[in-house]
Amino acid sequence: MSSSEAGIIRRRGRPFVLAAVLTLAALAGGCFRPLYADGTVSKVGDNVRNAMLSIEVPEIKGLVGHYLRNDLVFELDGGGAPDVQKKLRLVATTTETLEVITVDYANGRADSAILVATADWKLLRNGSNEVIASGQSVVRAPYERSTQRFASVRAARDAQIRAAKSLAQLIRARIAAELTA
Repeated sequence: MSSSEAGIIRRRGRPFVLAAVLTLAALAGGCFRPLYADGTVSKVGDNVRNAMLSIEVPEIKGLVGHYLRNDLVFELDGGGAPDVQKKLRLVATTTETLEVITVDYANGRADSAILVATADWKLLRNGSNEVIASGQSVVRAPYERSTQRFASVRAARDAQIRAAKSLAQLIRARIAAELTA
């Protein structure tokens, strides 16, 4: 068989492969459902998008908690829709630990560190305090330390802000998954 004959056989088989792929896609089309679509029903009634709009986030203690609350409000409803009745409440606590990675032995100072931020959270129904979902999310935010004091303080603050943003995204995704009925 020459190479030109092999190309003819390959071209003849393409319509069959295409038909098989399209048939498989049509059969599997009913299996997948977008998470934030209007037809996706949540555990608390209505759809997932509207259920997430109805989540109230009270104050969270600490600096990471402050940034976490602000990011959660934005992640859940885009900035706090005042006209939506809040049916659910997200209660969270944060803890931070610091892991030192490398140490400059000449002067005994840490060159870099990792901020480990942990958020324990519960999604409660307002009024009855029924727990809809709960969990723990952990993120790590590395940063470099400097001999300049202000630079080290600013790097640590930036790590806290990055950790809070990552925690908010993780919590939002887990809440959306938990709310799906």
